Amino acid sequence: MTQKTQKKSQESNTVSNVQVAVASTMTQDLKNAVLIVSVVANLFILTAWIALQVTTKFDSQLSSFLFTR
Repeated sequence: MTQKTQKKSQESNTVSNVQVAVASTMTQDLKNAVLIVSVVANLFILTAWIALQVTTKFDSQLSSFLFTR
């Protein structure tokens, strides 16, 4: 009788450990996705700023292309 109880307890612990591992992985994946999107957005803004700083010849064209209303 106690062996069955111990086995069920071990199975329960294994299931909860797997659920925690899955939740941890999902959280980590979400964090990585948000960081990647943030880096891409910041690179776009940095590139636009550099393009506007390098030359004054195309300021109006670049600003209208990048920052249209």
